Amino acid sequence: MKKIILLIIFLPTLFFGQNIDQLKGKKLNDLSDTELISYWKGAQENGYSIDQIKILARAQGVSEAEITQFEKRISKITGNINNEGEITEFDSSSLTSIFGNNTNNSKASKESVIFGSDYFNNDNINSSPAFNVATPASYELGPGDEVLISIWGAAENEFSSFISREGFIKVERIGPVYLSGLTITEAKKKLQRSLSKIYSGINSNQNSEFKVYLDLSLLNTRSIVVNVTGNVIAPDTYTVSSLSTVMNVLYAAGGPNESGSYRNIKVIRSGKNIRTIDLYDYFSKGIYETFSLRDQDVILVPNYKKRIFINGEFKNKGIFEVKDGEKLNDIIKYTGGISSFGVKEKLFVKRNDGLFRKIDDVNKSDFSDYILNDGDTIEARRVTDIFTNLITVEGAVSVPGEYSLSNIKNVEELISEAGGLTDYAITERAYLIRKDKGVDSNVISFNLFDSSNIGLKPNDKVIISSNIDLTRSKTVSIKGEVFEPKIYPFFDGMTIVDLILMSKGITKKGDLSNIEIYRSTFDENRVNPIKTIKVSLNTDLSNLSDVNITELKENDLIVVREKLGFQEKEFVLVEGLVKYPGTYAIKNNKYSFFDLIQDFKGFLNDASIEGVKIVRENKLNELLKNTEFSGISDADSTEIKVEVKPFIEFGVDVKNILATNGSNPKYNVILKPSDKIIVPRKDNTIEITGAVQQSSAVTYSNSLTTISAINRAGGFSENASKRNVYVVYQNGNVASTKSFFIFNSYPKLKPGAKIVVPEKNRARNKTSVGE
Repeated sequence: MKKIILLIIFLPTLFFGQNIDQLKGKKLNDLSDTELISYWKGAQENGYSIDQIKILARAQGVSEAEITQFEKRISKITGNINNEGEITEFDSSSLTSIFGNNTNNSKASKESVIFGSDYFNNDNINSSPAFNVATPASYELGPGDEVLISIWGAAENEFSSFISREGFIKVERIGPVYLSGLTITEAKKKLQRSLSKIYSGINSNQNSEFKVYLDLSLLNTRSIVVNVTGNVIAPDTYTVSSLSTVMNVLYAAGGPNESGSYRNIKVIRSGKNIRTIDLYDYFSKGIYETFSLRDQDVILVPNYKKRIFINGEFKNKGIFEVKDGEKLNDIIKYTGGISSFGVKEKLFVKRNDGLFRKIDDVNKSDFSDYILNDGDTIEARRVTDIFTNLITVEGAVSVPGEYSLSNIKNVEELISEAGGLTDYAITERAYLIRKDKGVDSNVISFNLFDSSNIGLKPNDKVIISSNIDLTRSKTVSIKGEVFEPKIYPFFDGMTIVDLILMSKGITKKGDLSNIEIYRSTFDENRVNPIKTIKVSLNTDLSNLSDVNITELKENDLIVVREKLGFQEKEFVLVEGLVKYPGTYAIKNNKYSFFDLIQDFKGFLNDASIEGVKIVRENKLNELLKNTEFSGISDADSTEIKVEVKPFIEFGVDVKNILATNGSNPKYNVILKPSDKIIVPRKDNTIEITGAVQQSSAVTYSNSLTTISAINRAGGFSENASKRNVYVVYQNGNVASTKSFFIFNSYPKLKPGAKIVVPEKNRARNKTSVGE
């Protein structure tokens, strides 16, 4: 890819004189459409065609895949590239630029690919000949080939020799043997005659004990120069191996161009045409005549003589080349034939007729006699979806579907063919839909018992209704304390017990003695549209209190209420230095911290009473999810996101709770479900973190102040915010610094506290006094 980019950039610099410094180092995909168009126009103005640029690219070692990508990119941006290498605007109505005529068949323009051109555009094909295979018997030897002569049997010997420029090899004790121009088979026979002079056993019988065997093989091949000219992508002189075939050389030259022939390729040697190759035999049948090329052979690809366009329902579509005298049947063989859904009995040929066009309908019997002309467009049309003997039956029959009218005369026979009526079929009335000019327009109703009188026509559709289709869906619903509250199908004779069983029974909170049925009254005045029916059931769902209301009606709503006074057990958790840590139930709605102390029997001696705290779930997240609150907007309409932590922590004044026996609500805390009470061990240290010189910890004393503790940590750092210092106590409570003008009043310290010194906010929104 780098090579072609360098070439695209390098050519305009040499030939077009444009400044391309800004394009250096770019990949093809990075070049804009405008840049590619600019360089292409520059190439045109200086007389360079797309084929010439591609030849130069190959000379620089650019691969065919990269060249193809470049050509497709140019073509996609600006249009099609014509035979002169000029880019023209693409016209979807154009059949192909090769014919120079127009057609309205837009499908044809998409399929206008020259048959066989894909072979030469395939990057997966290796054009080099295989060297590790047995030497073909038809290979012609020439100067520069190295041969190996092996002798075994009654005598053994082996020697190799290069064929000289004069065409000879030197054989010991015999002299020069002329092999140039001979095939491997011919050379072997000649060597047998020559070597029989010194190895008499060569001419012996196969069963003779004096039999000598001789073999000739090719060790190294010579290089030959082959000239490729005519209508090929890259006409040039190519140096190739002598094992190379015409196909190998043509592939190296890019294959025939848009005007080149695929069926009349000539191999010229010493001014004489020695071979004419038809590639269609290879593309369609795999047949290819191999022969050896010689030095200075010329491969000539002339202009095509006739081309036709194949489209429609053929297995292979595109542009095909036609030889003189070829018939329609001949070209069909190359397409692979008509596809499975194509009309095989007739083809349609559009051809030039002077200044106008005409179309011929060609029957299958005339395929072998119909001569093709240059520019013909052959179309195989698709079989229609119209059936001539199709009838359909739908609805309440055993096997609904499509049937043949050939053996069915009336509706009765059609139903019999479809397996008969189902049990839920409505026999009193069925109907038949009949088409008129391809449109469903007539409906014929009839009784199925008289169906033998209803005749059928092609494309008739018989529909038999069923009771299932006409039956309206009936439902009842249940809500409340059942395991699967939802809407259920209603059946005649259904009771409340049935519905409760369908809903998997009641939950532990459900009250069977307090069930309510809401039933529609269908009050014409709509004054009392709903009536309530109360039902009381035993725990085993038997012995209904009132047998008159056991049965439900359609659309009833049943509600199973919660038991009066039922409440789920709720708990709190105690961790730390208490006598009996663990889980405790909230016994009543006023269960307090003092009540909990009584339950866990007090604190241990090492417990830090001042450090006791409660960790509580933060319900704000659930509240935000259940409301439309999404944030608070400031004056600039900037959304402020609310950061919500999953838990909140707060301290408890245990000393005052115990001193007042929990009677003072100012100190005693009412506990909530899932509260966690943490009683830590006594801690006599003070930690200092944040914007200080060195984070540290000091021992607590009554005389220790916040500022003295910070000084013992090295003092404030340069970016410390002295006015915002705060202290986090062991029980989770927080105390902040109070400021008045230039004076700061720092919080008092307690054992186990942490001093946090925040950093200053670097964003300055206000002007200082100094400024």
